[in-house]
Amino acid sequence: SETIGAIRHELDLAVSGLLGKDYTLLHSENSASLIISKPENSALVRSLLTDNDLSAIGPEGYILKTVQHENKPTLIITANTDIGLLYGTFALIRKMQTLRDLRTINNSSAPKVMLRMANHWDNLNRIVERGYAGLSLWDWGTLPNYRNPRYTDYARFSASIGINGVAINNVNANPRILTDQFLEKVAVLAEMFRPYGVKVYLSVFFNAPVSIGGLETADP
Repeated sequence: SETIGAIRHELDLAVSGLLGKDYTLLHSENSASLIISKPENSALVRSLLTDNDLSAIGPEGYILKTVQHENKPTLIITANTDIGLLYGTFALIRKMQTLRDLRTINNSSAPKVMLRMANHWDNLNRIVERGYAGLSLWDWGTLPNYRNPRYTDYARFSASIGINGVAINNVNANPRILTDQFLEKVAVLAEMFRPYGVKVYLSVFFNAPVSIGGLETADP
């Protein structure tokens, strides 16, 4: 999946950046020193876990542990979903960055809150309400044709700390965000965020049914 591709990209950056070397991608778990897999794709992972272990971490949690396999330590990241595997990979990278001992690691993590959202107060003219850090990240003038790499970096950053949703426009919403012109742009952001488990949400102007929908009332 695209999420598995994102995991490989994060490993490429982490191993080369932190360790100064490359790694070899193997297709056999018997000689691997790191296995990132859902249980159904790995006989070794299946043999180590119970149904209770997997139900405890839910759809977005992960298990990170080192086991002895083929007379050598093997580090395992497993989860019920690809997004869980991505979160587990980021957890491994954090432990590498903070110089944790990986030889005896055995921990699991699962989010206690289902929706973990960032809320932008960004206007369509790129001015951020009560913002003090410059223009909005979303360059509506170049979307949908130009996919700024910063959008992917934003998704990577969000996933690395467990954010799985983002409201991209001001709560005092401009109704134009609901027009075909802007929804086409929003769809590009959603597509770029999707491999990282980040869903896009929109704030809706309460009078949009009248202002752009042609109705006589906005009364629900």
